Amino acid sequence: MNTHLPLLCAMFLVMMINLIRSQSNEDLYSNCSNLFNCGNIRGIGFPFGGGNRSSRCGHPELQLVCEDNAASITISDVKYKVLGVYPDIKVLRIAREDFSSGICSPLFLNTTLDPPLFSMANGYSNYTFFYGCPNWPTPSAPGQFSCNKSGITDKKNYGFPGAMGPGNCLESVVFPVSQSLLAQSASLENIARQGFEVRFGVDSAACARCANSKGVCGYDNSKNTTACYCPDGSLVSATCSPPAAGGPQGQPPPKGYLALAKDDLYRSSGALSLGTVNSLEYTMSHICPTVSPTDLLSSPPAKDQP
Repeated sequence: MNTHLPLLCAMFLVMMINLIRSQSNEDLYSNCSNLFNCGNIRGIGFPFGGGNRSSRCGHPELQLVCEDNAASITISDVKYKVLGVYPDIKVLRIAREDFSSGICSPLFLNTTLDPPLFSMANGYSNYTFFYGCPNWPTPSAPGQFSCNKSGITDKKNYGFPGAMGPGNCLESVVFPVSQSLLAQSASLENIARQGFEVRFGVDSAACARCANSKGVCGYDNSKNTTACYCPDGSLVSATCSPPAAGGPQGQPPPKGYLALAKDDLYRSSGALSLGTVNSLEYTMSHICPTVSPTDLLSSPPAKDQP
């Protein structure tokens, strides 16, 4: 067997994998240059994905959806209407969708904001709606309401400041409310529909550095960090580099170009385990029919004979 065949086949395989990844990242550079537009929510980019933006353009928990010209987001299994997005101050204004038609048919899931991604904005505090209670609380509840719903029509329902469980009531729902609206004695339905503001903690400084290097921001789920998609199709964790010499007349080498020394190829075994690509396996089986990926990784480079 030609001792150089495994090396040549491995170099071909790594080159093809890099080519495919480069083309994919180039698509993300273009895709993540788009902005999310839906109804009155306009011009939204990083750290949000969704809509006409790939999920890899934003944090996995900040994926926007556009339905019937209305933007929404799901956080910890609760769906919210998006009332406003303010990237400059990292604030998202949302309202529970299950309260959009009234406060008597919630999902009975508490609003949960998981740090460090989310935190309640200033001026808001937790509030609890209690449903199907046998008696009024002591002291008296500041907010009482009735619901024409099976099981709780003839029961007591009320709202109370703070985050509490249902106790001896049938159900309860905890969600943030505006302290100023509570002070104004606004109706509970109006308070619920007005929604609340949350701060989102995403590294905007890393995105600014990426944008200043002519890159487009995205999110690397495998590393749980901001990603930078570059015009040449590369994916970096910080900033895009200026085009490097190496191609004809000082131009950068073509996409998918790979320069590896013999020993580097075997030290770079991680590049050979990037995932299964069916088309590559098909190509390898025809070009290198006697060499398996295991052979490529287990066989050391052949030493030149004297």
